[in-house]
Amino acid sequence: MTVGKGSLLMASRLRIFLVLGSLWGSQSFDLDPCSSKPGAQSACVGQVGGSAVACWTRSVGVSWACWSAASVPAWAFNALRANAACQSMTDGLGQRSFGGACTFLPPGPRLAAAALPPTLRSWAESYQLAAVTLQQMTLEEKQQILHGIGWDGPTFALLPGYYVGNTLPVPRLGLPSLNMQDAADGFRLYWHDMLDTGTCWPSLLAMAATWDQDAVRDFAVALGEEFAGKGANAILGPSVNVHRVARNGRNFEYISGEDPHLGAKLTTAYVEGVQSQGVFAVVKHFAFNEQETNRNTQSSNVDQKTAWNLYYPPFQAAVDAGVAAFMCSYNKVNGVYACSNGDLLNRDLKQRMGFQGFVQSDWWAAHEISLGQGLDQEMPGTQNLWSVENLSAQNPQLVDDAARRVLAVMYKFDLPDTTKCAPMNCSAYLRANVTSAAHRSLSGSLAAESVVMLKNSDSVLPLSAANVKTIAIIGSAAAAPVYDPDGQGQGQGDWWRGDYYSGGGSGHVVASGVVTPLDGIRRQAQELGIKVVVPLDSSVAEALNVAYLADVVIVVTGTTAGESRDRESLHLDDGADDLIAAVVKQGKPTVVLMQVPGAIVMPWRDSVAAILVLFFGGEETGNAWASVLFGDRAPTGRLPLMMPESEADTIPPSSSLSVPYTEGLKTSYRNPLFKAAFPFGHGLTYTSFEYGAAEGGNCSVGAPEASEALQCIHLNVSNTGSRPGRTVVQAYVELPPEAGYETPVLRSFQKTGIIMPGSSQHILLSFSARELSFYDPGITGWQLPATVTAHIGESSQDIRQKVLLKVPGGGIIHPAEVPGFLLPAALIVLAIALIAGLVCGLQKRSSQGQGACSAFDSTGSEVEMLPLQH
Repeated sequence: MTVGKGSLLMASRLRIFLVLGSLWGSQSFDLDPCSSKPGAQSACVGQVGGSAVACWTRSVGVSWACWSAASVPAWAFNALRANAACQSMTDGLGQRSFGGACTFLPPGPRLAAAALPPTLRSWAESYQLAAVTLQQMTLEEKQQILHGIGWDGPTFALLPGYYVGNTLPVPRLGLPSLNMQDAADGFRLYWHDMLDTGTCWPSLLAMAATWDQDAVRDFAVALGEEFAGKGANAILGPSVNVHRVARNGRNFEYISGEDPHLGAKLTTAYVEGVQSQGVFAVVKHFAFNEQETNRNTQSSNVDQKTAWNLYYPPFQAAVDAGVAAFMCSYNKVNGVYACSNGDLLNRDLKQRMGFQGFVQSDWWAAHEISLGQGLDQEMPGTQNLWSVENLSAQNPQLVDDAARRVLAVMYKFDLPDTTKCAPMNCSAYLRANVTSAAHRSLSGSLAAESVVMLKNSDSVLPLSAANVKTIAIIGSAAAAPVYDPDGQGQGQGDWWRGDYYSGGGSGHVVASGVVTPLDGIRRQAQELGIKVVVPLDSSVAEALNVAYLADVVIVVTGTTAGESRDRESLHLDDGADDLIAAVVKQGKPTVVLMQVPGAIVMPWRDSVAAILVLFFGGEETGNAWASVLFGDRAPTGRLPLMMPESEADTIPPSSSLSVPYTEGLKTSYRNPLFKAAFPFGHGLTYTSFEYGAAEGGNCSVGAPEASEALQCIHLNVSNTGSRPGRTVVQAYVELPPEAGYETPVLRSFQKTGIIMPGSSQHILLSFSARELSFYDPGITGWQLPATVTAHIGESSQDIRQKVLLKVPGGGIIHPAEVPGFLLPAALIVLAIALIAGLVCGLQKRSSQGQGACSAFDSTGSEVEMLPLQH
């Protein structure tokens, strides 16, 4: 049976893996339940040999075959679930049947990143076309593409038929409107009649927890499809700020978590995925928008070393990926509003980072016409700062430069030929239903992949009917409703509220048709014959009553966050800490599930059996929890932040209007004084891994990105447990003291494929010149050391081994790296050189000894360090 291109795309996103151990040892195959194959229903004809079966294929879309329960190991058969029935077929290997779909394993390798559409032009060609059009434009037409429309200024209300961000079209020149919509967890369903028409995806922080560039790219491609389907040509995302303040109300929106390298890799995947669908991305919030407290008035005071090493890398990655636009933030930077800050927008962004798109203001973040400082477009246009009259008073070259940048983006994405509607006439597109069964399935898969298992004492998980007869599900988050702002007053009042599925504010997406944790867990438990008991009310006494009846107690907890305000604390809602403490005293194994927007303190962590965290999983939250709890999927998520022992181990939001970043690079795991309850990068699964000896090696083999790497590390990772699983191999680079880091810092990682028990996978960790360097403001550039030490392990604290790397072209050698017997000699040579230099200086003044001193000059010049080029 063959599968068409569209069916192949859907099927591949639903793939799971199975090893037919008795036939091929550790070889794995793509496995997919028949029910998920469009057009394959005719092949599903009932029972084969008295048991339901499922299909597998070696090559998706080529031929399907069915396999019996006898063909799989006992551990896999225990996880079998009959999803569909399928007629036995053969692919030349012989007929078999398989008693159900083994859904224990996470998805297999994903599709490669979607190719850029042929209409996506280069920047050079786009600017050539922009220059031609610019010559034909009047000042009024230039103003139309530089100035937002669609909002009522006095009421902060969006007008019907408009996107969150809009510009007017210029029909005379064939220029489209820009139709821009918010996106943290999906297309913002602003109006009530838009509900049920878009997917509520996992948050960007949840995507960060996957540590998986392919997963992020798949998500972004699907997101781009939904935006295009609703007539939008721009997505107001991704949000990429590196976390500084643990209580920041918008941390759930930020894909970087607490690390710039993790953020840079995932930002690249997001931008490439979204823009492959002809929808341009707007990376935000630039820059240093690390807290919501006083966000409109406070100044983030940051030095260049801290900026470039810690906070800029995800933004630089977006530039390198070809992102179309930047959004400047509300706050001040070193005393000047970000949207009026020439050092920020012109010097750092456009000149040093090489950004070629346009800069727009966050909504109402512009305080003046700042064309000369690098702002190109004012949003949402209600302040009338960028009126034709005001623009006429500006330097015409500055107006033209801003218009040229916006035009270049239009031509790069071929928007004149693809725009579907112009506000205010977009209501039909805004109400278009762009979600689908495939997207909902992908959303659930991604949510499950983002679940981080922090603890699993005595292997209480996964749950099965063999060891659990009754479970109790308690906690206020178990059946929590979604929050719907209903399109009213979204710029004021309680517009900032979120729920346990999607954070609040402009990034909130109403999770229509949400699967609550109670629904998802109870449904799957009942299918397995496990009884579920729930309390009759929310009292602790009633919770204890049902806990007494259960073999295992699941406590579902959470807290939410939203835009414009920071969290009051790092504790869970509704007295969850006290509830957990009371339940634990019953003596029953207690599993705590947390749905949270970021870091959490867990005073009860030592007393419970298992802890899992989901950083807002979207509409499929309940199914994601169930798939991990019952072993359909092994947990594969890793912490994109440090879970602190206490709030004292974090940086709090400041109420001051001047916020100095005096800690410099010492945030999260980079601060040796901060104690972690669970470290950055931590995450458990249902098996264990052993690392083989790591060696620096040839970068010409392995992953495609290795071909551009400066240095690589090779090692094998073996599954030493009894279940299949995946892990994330992490490399933390120890840089010389000049870099200013007090701990090794993440500079490479790779998520493995599924490794079967007793099997291993070769891992290649690649490092670019930038990833082995540190920014030195003394040379206004990047320093490349001669040697670095790579710490390789499972988290920032679980280091398995170290590898010393000699860096080609590196120029800094710390004295500790010089053999001891050479150090005295080196000092003597240095002293001689200094004396010779002094003598030569005196001789030059008397115009003598030029020959010897010329030789000294030529050798001395070889130690000059130049900035690395982008």
